[in-house]
Amino acid sequence: MKGAFRIMKKILKRLCTGFLAFATVVTALPSSTVHASNTQYWTESKERVGIVEQVMNDGSISSTFNEGHLTVEGKDAYCIDINTAFKNGYKTRTDASSRMSADRISDVALSIEYVKQYTDSHSGISSKHAYLLRQLVVWQRLSVQLDWQCDNVRASYDEIPKAVQDEVFAGAKAFVKENKGRYDCGGYIYSGEGQELGQFWAKLAVGNAKLQKTSTNANITDGNGIYSIAGATYGVYSDKDCTKQLATLTTDTSGNTEAVEVRATTVYIKELSAPAGFKIDKTVYSLSVEAGKTATLKVSDTPKVTDTLIELFKIDMETQKSNPQGNASLEGAEFTWNFYAGYYNKNNLPAQPTRTWVTKTIAEKDSDGAIHYITRLANAYKVSGDSFYMQDGKNVLPLGTLTVEETKSPSGYLLEGAYMQGDGSEEQIKGIYLTQITEDGDLAVLSGSNQYHVSDKVIRGGVKIQKRDLETGDTKAQGGATLKDTTFEIISLNDNAVLVEGKLYKKNEVVKTIYTDIEGIASTSADLLPYGKFRMSEQKPPEGYLTEGAKEIDFEITENGKIVDLTDEAHSIYNQIKRGDIEGVKIGAGSHKRLADVPFRITSKTTGESHVVVTDDNGQFSTASDWASHKHNTNAGKTSEDGVWFGTSEPDDSKGALLYDTYIIEELRCESNKGFKIIPPFEIVISRNKVVVDLGTLTDEYEKEITIHTTATSKDGEKTILAGNDVTIIDTVKLDGLVKGTKYQLKGWQMLKEENAELLVGGKRVESDYTFVADDEAMKVEIAYTFNASALGGKNLVTFEELYDLSNPEEPVKVAEHKDIEDDGQTVLITERIIKIHTTATDKDGKKEIEAGKDVTIVDTVKLEGLEVGTKYQLVGWQMLKEENAELIINDKKVENDYTFTSDSETMEVKIAFTFDASALGGKQFVTFEELYDLSNPDKPIKVTEHKDIEDDGQTVTIKEVPETPTPEEPEKPTTPDTPTKTDSPKTGDNTNILAFAIMMFVSAGGLAGTYFFKRRKMKKS
Repeated sequence: MKGAFRIMKKILKRLCTGFLAFATVVTALPSSTVHASNTQYWTESKERVGIVEQVMNDGSISSTFNEGHLTVEGKDAYCIDINTAFKNGYKTRTDASSRMSADRISDVALSIEYVKQYTDSHSGISSKHAYLLRQLVVWQRLSVQLDWQCDNVRASYDEIPKAVQDEVFAGAKAFVKENKGRYDCGGYIYSGEGQELGQFWAKLAVGNAKLQKTSTNANITDGNGIYSIAGATYGVYSDKDCTKQLATLTTDTSGNTEAVEVRATTVYIKELSAPAGFKIDKTVYSLSVEAGKTATLKVSDTPKVTDTLIELFKIDMETQKSNPQGNASLEGAEFTWNFYAGYYNKNNLPAQPTRTWVTKTIAEKDSDGAIHYITRLANAYKVSGDSFYMQDGKNVLPLGTLTVEETKSPSGYLLEGAYMQGDGSEEQIKGIYLTQITEDGDLAVLSGSNQYHVSDKVIRGGVKIQKRDLETGDTKAQGGATLKDTTFEIISLNDNAVLVEGKLYKKNEVVKTIYTDIEGIASTSADLLPYGKFRMSEQKPPEGYLTEGAKEIDFEITENGKIVDLTDEAHSIYNQIKRGDIEGVKIGAGSHKRLADVPFRITSKTTGESHVVVTDDNGQFSTASDWASHKHNTNAGKTSEDGVWFGTSEPDDSKGALLYDTYIIEELRCESNKGFKIIPPFEIVISRNKVVVDLGTLTDEYEKEITIHTTATSKDGEKTILAGNDVTIIDTVKLDGLVKGTKYQLKGWQMLKEENAELLVGGKRVESDYTFVADDEAMKVEIAYTFNASALGGKNLVTFEELYDLSNPEEPVKVAEHKDIEDDGQTVLITERIIKIHTTATDKDGKKEIEAGKDVTIVDTVKLEGLEVGTKYQLVGWQMLKEENAELIINDKKVENDYTFTSDSETMEVKIAFTFDASALGGKQFVTFEELYDLSNPDKPIKVTEHKDIEDDGQTVTIKEVPETPTPEEPEKPTTPDTPTKTDSPKTGDNTNILAFAIMMFVSAGGLAGTYFFKRRKMKKS
C-alpha cells in the first residue's frame, strides 16, 4: 500500500508540476488575438534523438523521455514547452517578438548559435546529438526565463557524456553574455494542437574595421628616423559628421592598426593626430563593413618638408660687394651640401651623410640689373651629387640636419678664411655651417636665415723688379752712377676695379709707385696687389742713366702671398749709362814746347778703375772715338792711338769712353816730362751724355834735381852690430828736391863690401822698401832691414838705395839713387859673437865626493856668457871616465842629459843633472863634458860653444868606495845546572825562566780561588 501510495503521490506531483508549468507558459507568453491564418505549416517529429532527463532545480529528475527531432516543413524546430506533449500536425506561425522580448529571443537564439558552432567544430558529435544539445539549451534558457525549475535539464549521460554537456552548457551561457548585440536575433512560434514549436536564428551583425597607413613620399621618409607612421590616431564614427565616435585606431611602426569591431554597415574614419614628421590628414573616409569580415582602410600622410631653401650670395671680402677684383671672378665657387636624416650638431655628425650635393655660384641679374653670384639647391647650380628631394614638383628638404661649406673658391680667391654671414647679422660663420629643418606646427622650417653672404678673400701678391745696366746686364751700376731711386709705376690692366691700400682703382690707373734700393731692386709687399694683370712702367731713371733701354713689363698676380720675381735678366728693366770724353794739350813752361808721349792716368773716384791716355806729337790727347777708336789697343795706354774704355762692356765707338763719374786726372812721370815739375792731380766730372770735356792747356814747370844722403847704423845708432839670428840695420835717408803731393817709393838692399855683391840669406836678397807721398820738398825717411846675421861675424855690410816716382804705378820712374860701396856712412860691421862657458860638477849637496850607490846624482852648474837674448838654446852634457878618458856607459847606454831654454839675458846660469847607478864605480872619477847649440833653426841646430877638459877639476867628481861592515859574533850559551838553586827572586844576569814562573803562579792562584768559591756555594746550600 505504502509503495502504491508513494507512486500515486509522485504521479500527482508531476501532474501538478506540469499543470503549473503550462499555466506559466500561457500566462507568460504575450496575449494576442488569434486570427485564422491562411498559411499552415506542417510540423512533425521524425525520429528519436536521445533520452532526456528533466532535472529539476532541486536536483530531482521529474521525468525521463526519448526526445524526437522536431521540424517545421522539414526544417529544424524546437520544443518551447517541455511540459506539453507534441502532436504532428499543421500549425500557424507568428513572429516570436509578438510573444517574447528581444532579450529572451537573443538568449535562445545565441544559445542555439553557440551549440551549432561547437558541434561544427567537434567532429565526434552526431547530428542527432547535435540537435539534442540545441534542444537542451533552448529548454535551459526558457526554464530560467519562465521559471520552469528545470534549469539543468540534460541528456542521459549514456547518450552524451557529462563533460561534453557541461562544456556546452557553460559555453552557451558565456557566449550569450559575450555576444549580446553582436548578432541580429529573431524567431517564429508555431501554435496549434499539442506542443508549441519555435524556430530561432542569430545572424552575425558586426564586422571588423582596421587601417593601414603609409607615407605619400617614401623617398623622403624612408630611412629618416624623424618621420614615423607609428602613433597616428584615427576616430571611427557611425555618422558622416563624425559626432558619434565608435572607436579609436592607433597605428604601429608598420602603419597598421588593430581591428575594432563595429556594426556591419558603413562607418566613417578621420585622423585625430598625425604621427611624427607628418601633416595631419583632414579627410573623412567612409568604410563599408560586412558582417564577419574585416574591412581595411588604406590612407597615407604627407611628410612635412620645407621648400624654403638656403640661398648663398658670393661677395668679395674686402669690398663686401658682389663685384670681383682685378681678373678674379665670383662665379664658379663650389659648395658641398650634406643632408643627414636626423638631428645632429657639429660634434656628432655621422661619418656618411644621407645625401650630398655640390653646387656652384652662377651670375644672375636682379630686377635692377645688378649682377649677383648665387647658388642654391637646384639643378641649374648642381655640379654633382645625389638627386634632390622632391615634393609637389618642388625641390624640398626633409626634416633633419643640413650642412654647407665652401669647398672650392672661385678663380682668384682664397678658400682659407672664407665665412658666411646672415643678412643683418654680425656673426661670421667659418667652416661648416649647420642648420636643422624642424617641425613647427603643421610646417617644416629652417633654423636660422635662408639667405647668407659668403665672403672670400681675393688672392694677393706682390712684385719685385730689378734695374740693370744696359751695357753690362749687371745689377751693379757703372762708374759713379747708381741704380737707386729709379721710379716705377704699377698700372692696373684689369676691367674690374682693384683695391690697393684701401682705395679702388680703375683700369689703366696707377695703383702704386715704388723706388729701387741701392741694389737696384724695387719691391712691394707680398699682399699689395689683388689677383689680376698689371704693368710695370719706369717713370724716372736713376742718377747717371738715360731712359734709353727701359721697357714696360706686364705681369700677373696669380698666387697668394707670392712676389712675382722680375729680377732675372729676361724681365729686368735696363738703362743706358751716360758717357762722355775728355781732351787737352800738354806743354812745357817757358818755351811752351808741346810735350809728346806724356801719359795721363784717368782714375774713377768711385770704382778706382784707371786707364792711361797718351799725348801725340803735338802734345794733344783725347779719349773720344773720333780721335782714337775705343776698340784699338783698348786701354793699352802706350801711344796716343790706343783707345780708352771704362767699364766692363765691349767698347762702342758710338759712345763716350768715360762713364758717368768723377775722375782724377794725373800726369805721370816719363822721359818727356823729366826735369819738369808735373802738374798736381785734379778732378773732372762726366755728367752729360756724349759731351767732350775740354781740359785746356796743361803746363809743366821746371823742377829741381832730387838729392839723396844716407846713414846706416844699428837700432842703437852704432856702426857695429853683434852677430845674431835677428839683427836690424836702420838706414836713415835724407831726400831733397821732392815734389809735394807726388807718390814715391824708396827701395834699398844690403851689399857685402869685401865681395861687392848683394847679401843673400837663405837664398834671398836682404831688401826693403818704403812708399810715401811727399808732403815737403825735403824729407827724412827710414828703412829697416832685419835678417839672420849669426854667420856674418867680421863682415862689412853697405846699404844701397833707389828712389822711384810712382805717379804712374804701372811705369814707375827712378828719380834718384845712392850706390857707393866705399861710403862709410852706409857701412855697418858685423862683429863675432863669443859665448863663454864655465861649469862646476858636484853632488846634490855641493860636494865633490859621492859615496857609491845605485842612485847617485851629479849636478852640473853651467854659467854662460855672451848669449843672444831671445834665442832658443840646448845645453847637452854627458859623463866621462877620467882615467880612461872615455864616455861612461851603463847598461849599454851613455849617461847623458840635456836642457833646452830661451835666453832672457846675455849671461845665464843653468843646471843639468845626471842620475845613474854607481854602485860598482867606487874609486872612479867622472868629468862632465858640455856642448851648447843654437836652435833658431830646429832642423839644423848650430853648436856655438863647448867645454870638454878631462883635467878640469871643477868638472870632476870622485865616487868613494863603501867600507866593509864587520859581522857580529854570537854570545856563548851558558850550561843549565842539574838542580837549580832556589832563590826568592831572579838576580842580575840570572837565566831563570820568568814567564814559566809567572804562569805557575797564575795557575796556583786560580786553584785556590776555585776551592774557596766551591766551599762557599756548599755552605749556602746547607
